[in-house]
Amino acid sequence: MIPLHDGVHTLARSMASAWRRGREERRWMHLEPEEREARLRDLGLARFDPSLFGERSDSATSQLPRMMAVFGVDPMTPLVVGNGVKRDLERVCSACPARSRCARVLDQGPTPEACAFCPNAMTLEALGHH
Repeated sequence: MIPLHDGVHTLARSMASAWRRGREERRWMHLEPEEREARLRDLGLARFDPSLFGERSDSATSQLPRMMAVFGVDPMTPLVVGNGVKRDLERVCSACPARSRCARVLDQGPTPEACAFCPNAMTLEALGHH
């Protein structure tokens, strides 16, 4: 059983996170359409994706750093961070239909070949060769 103070702390963190995501979404929606489009272009995205406003710890994008490691991709390299590639990888990951499979495979310490099912596999393979 979780002690009461731990449960309250967890609930408070969860509520604060939801509040921050809502605040960011409201800020986004109050921007003029031209400003939103300019920001999307800066991020290398073609449209608004609400899943980008927040990430739950159990979301598919929490698996992305592990998948990047399988392909030998450093998530902090300028190629990944500098031109919106990471954000695009996160967007694809968040819409992935193979989340359960991904978690199972990543828990087994896979090779890149075992992760060929990943919709980001070709991009990660290319990034790993740079």
